[in-house]
Amino acid sequence: MPIKGHSDMRRIPRIGKIHLGMKQTSQKSGSAYPIACDHFVVKPDESTSEAAASAFHAVYGETPREITIAFASDDPEDFFPQYLSSYKGGEGRYSLFCKGDGVTAKRSDGQGGFREMPCLYQACEFYQAKKCKELGRLQFFLPDVPGIGVWGLDSTSYHSAVNLNSAIDLVRALTGGRMKMIPLKLRLVPKVVSPDGHAKTVYVLDLRLEDVRLVDVFERLPQLGVMHSPPVEPISLDEMPTDLYVDDNLVQDLSTHESSDGDVIGSFVEAQTRPNRTGHLVALVKVATQQGELVEAITDEAPIVGDLPLFVAGMTVRVKTIPSTRFANRLELLSIVPA
Repeated sequence: MPIKGHSDMRRIPRIGKIHLGMKQTSQKSGSAYPIACDHFVVKPDESTSEAAASAFHAVYGETPREITIAFASDDPEDFFPQYLSSYKGGEGRYSLFCKGDGVTAKRSDGQGGFREMPCLYQACEFYQAKKCKELGRLQFFLPDVPGIGVWGLDSTSYHSAVNLNSAIDLVRALTGGRMKMIPLKLRLVPKVVSPDGHAKTVYVLDLRLEDVRLVDVFERLPQLGVMHSPPVEPISLDEMPTDLYVDDNLVQDLSTHESSDGDVIGSFVEAQTRPNRTGHLVALVKVATQQGELVEAITDEAPIVGDLPLFVAGMTVRVKTIPSTRFANRLELLSIVPA
């Protein structure tokens, strides 16, 4: 008899990782940098065994641009979670620093946990320093490749995300929300982009429902509704995609959110201003520290309140606060300046 919540648990493991690029080392500086490839890259590493890599290449060759995949779930959040992600560490040891959705983020508190805080997205100092990226993590079966388990693939491409999300929505619309075990073609296709005003060709992911007639999909719908399988191994955002992030993209260890003189340094979030009973303006200022702590301080000092429109979300600032004797259970803002 299984133990409830213990020996009754089942999970399909991940057996391989597909990469969209490789790391190169600069001959001048000796530093590593990622380069994108025009084909799917599979190699033996900590995520993929020799046997799994050989099985993949036996089916698709060394430089495939098209593979057949099938998802293990109907829920896109299970097989294609997408987050803003930044990492810290180095020398092969990495950990998740911050994960956000553009509204709310969970940032490492430096003590093994995470603090919830506003996600400033493109206004965040780490995003602007290219240490935070839009990361999508795809997980799927390879029906034609021997081996029982799922494969993973990571991407930070905007165009790939648009293509994948659009295709997923289309298939779900056609099937009444079903995605599980439907064979799909995943390709790397060329696309001309002009990010800096100069046209260049990049390779982006494209997902299609091909070699299948719509009538075949409709006939299979009753079968899809009763298909059951154990859940796959959860996608871990703590695992850094080494082909997409290099040491220059990592957040350095942050020992404290205070400067040497005790001032708090962080990212300006917002200032909420309202008149008090006497008609004077009172401002509640919010600053997110690099460790994920949200500092809120209040002030009615006219010079400080008057300068607040100069600060925009994401600006790095230095603030000085003290426990207030005038505002109950509040910190009082003594000063705020650009850091």
